[in-house]
Amino acid sequence: MKNTKFNFLMTSGIFYLIFCLLLNLICTTHDLQAQDPVKEKQNLNVGKKFPEVKDDSLEKTPVSLPDAARGKVALITVAFLRASQSQLNSWLEPFVEKYGNKSGFTFYEVPMLAGGYRLMRLIIDGGMRSGIPKEKHKNVVTMYGDVQKYIKALNLDTRYGYAFLLDREGIIRWEGQGFSTPEKLKELFETAERLAK
Repeated sequence: MKNTKFNFLMTSGIFYLIFCLLLNLICTTHDLQAQDPVKEKQNLNVGKKFPEVKDDSLEKTPVSLPDAARGKVALITVAFLRASQSQLNSWLEPFVEKYGNKSGFTFYEVPMLAGGYRLMRLIIDGGMRSGIPKEKHKNVVTMYGDVQKYIKALNLDTRYGYAFLLDREGIIRWEGQGFSTPEKLKELFETAERLAK
């Protein structure tokens, strides 16, 4: 009798353990998929008009995007954190190297900062000017203002940097997030070539 009860408890315990492990595996897989922003929002913005950004470039000239890029294929990179700069560079540097001297292409880097930082603009922009080659100052437009507007309009996660490829009318035709990869750069270049035709 005791043996039968012990065997029943052991079997029940093993089944319970297996059930818990399977449940944990299913929940973990679901959580990982839910937390993967690239999978979740892949191409959600393709086909949308890039929202208007108006501010001064590091060259101290007013710029309105996407109008300033009208008539050209444009790569616009956006970030909310200083730590995302290396992500933006992973898209910008190869793009500028390939298309920087071609007349049908342009690029802009748009750091987005909440309006409260406007009081520190001289210091922030001054620091950027010292770290960015002068010939690129016209292509860096620091936006000080309502960042939430852009986060909502483009469904962005502020932990990441973004790259948007716009057609000649300012419509988003390709989107990248985080760090570039050789495969993603290939997609970017192929899309740029197609849009330039």
